[in-house]
Amino acid sequence: MALTDVRRSAVAPRPKRTSTPEKTQWARPAVPRRPYAWTRMFVLAATLLVSLGGLHVALTETSWWIVGSLILLLVLVATTLTRQLTRPAWLPTLVGGLVGLAALTVGYAADTALLGIIPTPSTVGRFAQLTNEAWNEIAVQTIPATPELSIVFLIASSAIGIALLGDVALRVAPALTALPILILLVIPVAVRAGIAEPFWFIFAAAGYLALLRIGRRRASGRGLIVIGAAVVAGSFVLASVLPPVEQSAEPTNSSGVATGINPLINLGDDLRRGAPVTAVTYTTKDDEAVYLRLATLSGFDGRSWAPQLIPPTSKNNLATFPTATGLTTTVRQTKETAKVMVGGIQGLWLPVPYPTTKVIGATGSWFWEPQGLSVRSADTNVGGQSYTASFLAVQPNLTQLRAAVPDTQLSRSYLELPADLPGIITSTANSVAGSAATEYDKALALQNFFTSGAFEYSTTAPVAQGYDGTGADVVAEFLRRKAGYCVHFSSAMAIMARVLGIPARVAVGFQPGTPSVVNGKTVFTVSTHDLHAWPELYFTGIGWLRFEPTPGRGAAPTYSVPAAVDQLPTDAATAGATAAPTATATPTANAGRDVPTDQASSASAGGAQGGFNAAPLVAFIVLLLLLAAALSPALGRILVRWRRETGVARGRDPAANAWAEVRDTARDHGWLAPETETAREFAARLSMVLASDSDAIADFRGKVEANAYGRPDAAALSLHELRELRHAIASSVAARERLRAIFLPASLLARVRYDPDS
Repeated sequence: MALTDVRRSAVAPRPKRTSTPEKTQWARPAVPRRPYAWTRMFVLAATLLVSLGGLHVALTETSWWIVGSLILLLVLVATTLTRQLTRPAWLPTLVGGLVGLAALTVGYAADTALLGIIPTPSTVGRFAQLTNEAWNEIAVQTIPATPELSIVFLIASSAIGIALLGDVALRVAPALTALPILILLVIPVAVRAGIAEPFWFIFAAAGYLALLRIGRRRASGRGLIVIGAAVVAGSFVLASVLPPVEQSAEPTNSSGVATGINPLINLGDDLRRGAPVTAVTYTTKDDEAVYLRLATLSGFDGRSWAPQLIPPTSKNNLATFPTATGLTTTVRQTKETAKVMVGGIQGLWLPVPYPTTKVIGATGSWFWEPQGLSVRSADTNVGGQSYTASFLAVQPNLTQLRAAVPDTQLSRSYLELPADLPGIITSTANSVAGSAATEYDKALALQNFFTSGAFEYSTTAPVAQGYDGTGADVVAEFLRRKAGYCVHFSSAMAIMARVLGIPARVAVGFQPGTPSVVNGKTVFTVSTHDLHAWPELYFTGIGWLRFEPTPGRGAAPTYSVPAAVDQLPTDAATAGATAAPTATATPTANAGRDVPTDQASSASAGGAQGGFNAAPLVAFIVLLLLLAAALSPALGRILVRWRRETGVARGRDPAANAWAEVRDTARDHGWLAPETETAREFAARLSMVLASDSDAIADFRGKVEANAYGRPDAAALSLHELRELRHAIASSVAARERLRAIFLPASLLARVRYDPDS
């Protein structure tokens, strides 16, 4: 007889069949009764909700907690109810996941789903877009962050994963629920050291200890206290292990747009905000409206535009700015001033006109960037600043504009384009402006292409149709769809200008705003809806000039309006030109200066802030969750074995612990091991299959019986003997069954599902 047949026949009889006059059928096991399932679920849910509440130090308001809590409770109730009504161990997790997915679909993408609840590929695209937006929000917002729609979505989707992980852990071994609890508790610690609040850890630890106590007949207080203390202490230790996020100098009580390292990232979201927030008010000497620049984005890697940053330096103080790159005294220039008062915005960029020559009154540490004359700080917030900016109004004439030729002294970085630039961009640029006589005429042709009526201004179309952003692929889709907002128009014109050999970059800031008369003085009010992006093109002898390709937004400068070009003076007009102020750098030096070569700072700024791609991180997190779920049974079985072996080694009920471990080992490897069978009967059946180990089995059984029923000084059980017997049982089966015993231990799964042999 084969070994397997002996083992199966010697172990226990197969389930009995019941006969009726009509037919014979196998008895169907009843749905298992789990008296503590709902109690454990509600205690776990309460503990997770408390742990989720600890995130309030990183997020304002309470909407995120309400949404996350509802999703988490919905999934846990679904999994528990399914487990109480059905037998398959995998079905509750599947049902819980589907319920969570349906909730996300209804809440965030009902317009893309069948019947408003069944996901489609468009639903997946919406989820991916919201996830990317959430990580971009996290990258630029301060702590505590405003819970934008995308951030709440990320919390809701994470709550599904946390709930499913907690449910699986609860089913396998309640001790493993420490994993989802710790995931929530360590988030504030990872975001910034020192902001986590201890009582959230204490409440979570209390909930965890209560969870371990449910259903236990006898107290094991010392072990529970040790585990709970480890949870709390381990969470605090992580504060010194994980790298903290650098402290932001931006205040936490501001509202409106957050102008982080790259203000272009969230510009679309700020334009789509329901209620605008006053960002800036200003007055000018001649009551003329001006554009206020925040940042100059000259680096383009094919995926996004990013600023070329320099380290903070006290040499670049605001008392004197250098002459704007490429600007010469032959161009008509008028000295102007603007008194600026910043309202409720956050950020590290100071709104200034271009080209600025001096700033007086700004408090804190600020410095100018040499390439775009933007003003930045490393530790001072822009909110509440009040200052006066002196600047030049530059008005080149038609001769100067059309005489401009390529400048060999200017850095080639302003012409850089990715090698895989989509063909529609190149072909469109050449067909629209390739035949124009001068670079100026090409620039006018590009601007007119976008403003002639063929394109529509829309902040929602790119989001709805999935091409929002500034990368080359996005611009290609924008040229096909012909609908977008300033980010798309400015990026498209700048890229197409580079295709035609014209140096180009993108500026981000505010369009002029709304004028009103206060005490006889024109005051311009700029809101977050006035956030704007525009392209700047370089012309030799003149420098960088702003263009306005976005229809219905901003105000095009006189030199870029086709109807007014012919009326511009054609003489040199040097008599009316005002000499540029004394500067710390000469025009020639600035024109020939390359983009800063500090690759470490530039790369980190552009990569971290320019179009964050969340897909790899999300995939990694999902992989970790799947791996944790797959290994949960094995980890649970290891914990059970460790507890029993510790009891044997320390003399705590060694007979019961040792024989329970032998019985479960046999069950893991395919043996039937009813709890009603005595140790002597089970040992006899073991010896039938493990004939070579029959003496060791008998000796071990004898020691178990002696420890259970004999005198206190009976022979002590040995861990070595226990492990040898476990090894003998494992050696009696094939390698595939041994792997199944490790990763899907039947003894552990029998604790949470119907098992006729338990």
